[in-house]
Amino acid sequence: LEGLMMLLLPLIIVLMVKLSDARTHSLRYFRLGVSEPGYGIPEFISAGYVDSHPITMYDSVSQLKEPRAPWMAENLAPDHWERYTQLLRGWQQAFKVELKQLQHHYNHSGFHTYQRMIGCELLEDGSTTGFLQYAYDGQDFIIFNKDTLSWIAMDNVAAIIRRAWEANRHELQYQKNWLEEECIAWLKRFLEYGKDTLQRTGKNKVIFLSTPDH
Repeated sequence: LEGLMMLLLPLIIVLMVKLSDARTHSLRYFRLGVSEPGYGIPEFISAGYVDSHPITMYDSVSQLKEPRAPWMAENLAPDHWERYTQLLRGWQQAFKVELKQLQHHYNHSGFHTYQRMIGCELLEDGSTTGFLQYAYDGQDFIIFNKDTLSWIAMDNVAAIIRRAWEANRHELQYQKNWLEEECIAWLKRFLEYGKDTLQRTGKNKVIFLSTPDH
């Protein structure tokens, strides 16, 4: 079963796309880290989606952030991809360290996964939502509450992480601002870039993340 899960992992990266009104739009970024890469699964993957449409991809094999939609490639200059490639290389290393720390806290060895989802929604009435959460081995681990500038821990290990993260008030405020302002600004920008495609697709659907070499 573990081998099967490893083979299927790129297909089951949590996507949580809701079947909602086509006039509700979302921007989501997913990161996946694995403790033992293999079976074609890179050590680290980062993927971006507008609604159900893949827009960006980065993995630890290519170490390049690349567009996954023609309208992203056409509208964002090369320096955008270069800048975020450098950032993602740093985030890849940080994610690896965090996963090792979690394995240490849980006294785990072998194959384990660490996931992060961040994003926002623009609702039909003009209101917005924002979300940031982590999972360990596919289970909710720690969830950001942007309204209270706090983290919700799912277990005792997450509580250790929560105390450390809540000590950095500047970072908490930064995350809140990113979710409420910058994420929405990027979403509106991407919706404009891809409006011809996005307006044709109607209701959202679940799309599975394929392996990076596809």
